[in-house]
Amino acid sequence: LRIIKSLIVITAVSALAVGATSAYFSDQVTSEGNTFAAGTLVLNVDGQHSNVAKFNVANLRPGSQPKGSYTVSNVGTINGYLDIESISVTSQENACNAAETLAGDTTCGNPGVGEGELQDGLNVRLFIDRDGDGWIGAGDTTFYNGKVKDLPGNFELNEPIAAGSSTTITAIFDWWTTSSDNLAQGDSFTLDLTFELAQTTGQ
Repeated sequence: LRIIKSLIVITAVSALAVGATSAYFSDQVTSEGNTFAAGTLVLNVDGQHSNVAKFNVANLRPGSQPKGSYTVSNVGTINGYLDIESISVTSQENACNAAETLAGDTTCGNPGVGEGELQDGLNVRLFIDRDGDGWIGAGDTTFYNGKVKDLPGNFELNEPIAAGSSTTITAIFDWWTTSSDNLAQGDSFTLDLTFELAQTTGQ
């Protein structure tokens, strides 16, 4: 009987010990109302978010040097990188006058899409105009200097434009005098390009 009582006491003491060791301190802090919002990457050119026709030049001749600058702005909240995409040149012959024919022009369609020679003789210099003065100077970055007809389809500039900042792209067209100038009399071309602002380089 004493042995049985002793076992009962030992069992009761063990139960109390287990209960005592499981009563640890604790505390809680709740994280509620966590919110997430997307930033924006928005490109404006000359203050517009639609088509910007910078050039409308008539009566070009040897010695002409029209130029124009695009103000390219990141009006979003995320930093971006600028490229120029979808560059295309479409020429027109617009028939031939006597001087063109005498110079040997035999593509005299009217409008003669793809037959004009103006883009063959006209040079263009494209550069990042960091001081915005419209001319190539120290610190500016020239990314093309060649004939309009040889323009590539795009320029992967990867030029950084921070949110709320802008940069200037300037184009200077030069008609240097050559022996083939008369082939371009009366001709025209249309130049199209797209400015692209992307979150990362190489997009």
